[in-house]
Amino acid sequence: MYNLETIIEESIARALSSSADSYREQGEFQKAKELYLKALKLKESLSEIDAERYQALIAKTLDALALVSKEENDAGSAVEYYSKSILITEELYQSMPTEYIDVLLKRYVDIANLYRRYDYYGEAERFYNKALNIYKSLSEEDFAESQTKVLNIYHYLSIICTARDKFQEAKSAYIGALDIYNHLVEDEGDYRAERAMVLYELASLCFKHKQQNRAGEFYLLALKLLSKLYRDERDKYQALLASTFHHLGQIYTVQHEYKAGLMAYKESLKHYIALAEKNPSEYGSYVTILFENLASFYRQQNNIELAQYFHLKVVDLYTELKDYNESVYALKLASAIIEGVEYYQQHTLGLYQAEAMIQGYRGACQTADLLDKIYALRQEKKIVLS
Repeated sequence: MYNLETIIEESIARALSSSADSYREQGEFQKAKELYLKALKLKESLSEIDAERYQALIAKTLDALALVSKEENDAGSAVEYYSKSILITEELYQSMPTEYIDVLLKRYVDIANLYRRYDYYGEAERFYNKALNIYKSLSEEDFAESQTKVLNIYHYLSIICTARDKFQEAKSAYIGALDIYNHLVEDEGDYRAERAMVLYELASLCFKHKQQNRAGEFYLLALKLLSKLYRDERDKYQALLASTFHHLGQIYTVQHEYKAGLMAYKESLKHYIALAEKNPSEYGSYVTILFENLASFYRQQNNIELAQYFHLKVVDLYTELKDYNESVYALKLASAIIEGVEYYQQHTLGLYQAEAMIQGYRGACQTADLLDKIYALRQEKKIVLS
């Protein structure tokens, strides 16, 4: 039994917290913060009498203070309050894991979300992984009930680790999400769109890190799902389908599977042309990139006639796109003109046109390389002519 003074102090602390909750809900954050701090001081005093009872209440008040700080855009205070709350909850979890597992998981995710919101990706990753490790320790049945929450963690980890260029960690997050979607398929539905996106992003991650074989496998799995989704919602999935075919074309070309590569490029081109007809400013550049790929594709096979045909298409399209956005496409056009001299023996007079365009963008990082290439080609052609 507590004495009368303790009972009164507990009642006051409860009333202060209740009033603070009301002010927070009304958006009066400064007033709410003042009342929470008063309640916190009382609860800390009471915890000296009964730590087991009041530590959990202290942690709850610290969480409320963190929420108020977030609303005030005070990230530093929010992190401080969450950190103190987590330390208390970790101790409670050690002695009573069943009672405090959900509370601890929520606090790990809350502070991870906060760190992610302010781009502190290292700390966000650390706390997401703390939560993930607890979820992985659950029984199969309990884990199944938490799958959607775990999916969110994998989703954020994939974004964070990709941004930090942590390939293996990002790959593991994508695969973890994919495993859960595969389980959800068996239990609740097909989740085609979600699985297709995870597979596409995983494939793109592997493609970026030169794991062409794995990227190809994942793109093909994504393609199977995207093709079905495209039949139902053409506008929504056409760009993603076009991109998937494009990457497959690049992979097949590197692997010298030219027949498969050409088929993939043609499928991608078909979709990008359809998209560009509706929105030329957005998708015209994708058509141009595909023509560049096809020029390189035929050049690798020493089919110079077809390679030059697609190269000239590139020049025409970049000339047209330059009218939409000169600052973006002028250097691309200059580069294409230079390639015409380098690979297709086009007249060196074109280099003057390219040089004039480049001179207007001296600050761009690629201008030095392009100018060096122009000077090298002039020297080379001069030697040949002499």
